[in-house]
Amino acid sequence: MIALNNRFLTQLVATFVSSVAITSAAFAQDNPPPITPFAPIKINFRERPKVASDAMRLRRTPKIDGVLSEGEWDVFYTVTEGVLKGTVYCNWDDNFLYLAVKSQNPAGVVFDIDAGGDGWLRGADNLEIVVGAANETGKPTLAARLLDAANTKETPVWKEGALDVSRIQSAISNVGDSTIIEIAIPKDMGSLVLRTGATLGIRADFLPPTPASVFIPTAAYEPHLLLDAKLAESRAVAPAGVNPTLTISDNKCVGGQTLFGTMELLNQTDTNLPIKSILWTGTGASYDALNTVREVVVSDLGGRKSLKLKYKTPLPTNLPTGTYALNCTVEFEDGKQVISSATFSIVEPLQVQMYGQPDPVAIVEKTRYTAVVDVYSAVPRGTGFDVELTAIPVGWELEGNKKRKGQVDREDAKTGVRFVFRVPNTTLAGEYPIEATVTRQSRTWKTGFRAKVVRATTLPALPTAPILIKPPVASTSTPETPKRTENAGGATKTLPEPPPMKTDIPKP
Repeated sequence: MIALNNRFLTQLVATFVSSVAITSAAFAQDNPPPITPFAPIKINFRERPKVASDAMRLRRTPKIDGVLSEGEWDVFYTVTEGVLKGTVYCNWDDNFLYLAVKSQNPAGVVFDIDAGGDGWLRGADNLEIVVGAANETGKPTLAARLLDAANTKETPVWKEGALDVSRIQSAISNVGDSTIIEIAIPKDMGSLVLRTGATLGIRADFLPPTPASVFIPTAAYEPHLLLDAKLAESRAVAPAGVNPTLTISDNKCVGGQTLFGTMELLNQTDTNLPIKSILWTGTGASYDALNTVREVVVSDLGGRKSLKLKYKTPLPTNLPTGTYALNCTVEFEDGKQVISSATFSIVEPLQVQMYGQPDPVAIVEKTRYTAVVDVYSAVPRGTGFDVELTAIPVGWELEGNKKRKGQVDREDAKTGVRFVFRVPNTTLAGEYPIEATVTRQSRTWKTGFRAKVVRATTLPALPTAPILIKPPVASTSTPETPKRTENAGGATKTLPEPPPMKTDIPKP
């Protein structure tokens, strides 16, 4: 009996333990443990990233869409050690600093940027931007803070609300096990200045794919060692003693424009360097946009001399907007090479917008209203265009023709074409659409706005002379006067009537 009871208890305990294990596993699936703040990843900010980086950061304008298109970004450095690995990209233009990463596994990232390039614990220009897992809208979660060490580096402080994350453009995508993150940081954020020759400090560290708010920053006094990033128009690799400089005629071009390039070689040695060939071309998306030219009859680069090499190419009129690169390769007779790249952007030749004056317009007698079409041009030496109104409120009378010509005299300038209307006095309050098209060389841009109309309020005129008010006319009948009584010692007696009141009121 005792042995039987022991077997029964053993089976009962085993069944209980098994059921508890199954229940615990199911509970764990429905209720995962809370995320710890990046416990598996420890970032040593006191140590500079041990990577081979390219400090020269070319001017490019990539699209922030979560896609790393060919020729769109330039590699800054690649992380090959640690739990999370991947590649970091960096470019810039006049308006944004562009940063991107592609990880080998699902990941987030923290970017540290020393906007002044003068060291992390100096000034109030140190930015930390965390990009985490996407939210319910598909956008990555963002967190940004500013390290202020302007007073003294001994007592710096993190300022959590100093940076407006809504100004940062961002995108995230997952391709297989990889995560792609792209951001664009606007100029002037945290004293960020974007110009040729400026040097920044930048580093990127991969994080687990958790929301950005989970990341806990270091203590404010902790140093962060960053990598140098120099903003440049071109980049070159050359043998010792040769200093190359590649320049292009315009960093912002339009389709149909002619692009000019100049490669200047400076020989800092006494040795004469015969040149075997020069190759001008585009790579990637730029290959079909630029003429490929190879020259084999070139003057030697003499000792302590300089040599300028010229190139030009017409750009296709239908070239899509984006960033393109011109490459120049100079090969010497001894096999050594100079390889240089310069980037430029294709932009819209015209940008148009429309607005009205006054805004809103109040309807009074002979109301006049002006609609203005502003045209901004990026075309070298200016351009002409046509403007035509395509939608006018019913009953509004236009002064002059609805189709007119305009002219912008120079690049990066604008002009306005004005249309004046007579608005009927019967126009009701509300919003009225006005639309127009701008045409240049068979290309058309549409624009428009809604004119806001209000009704003017008219107040009654004030009297010019005093108004006389007659007093009320007294009644001619005598009202019945109640009898007056007096109670004395229990006896009631009637008192004599008072004399009648005088009711005649003199007339004014």
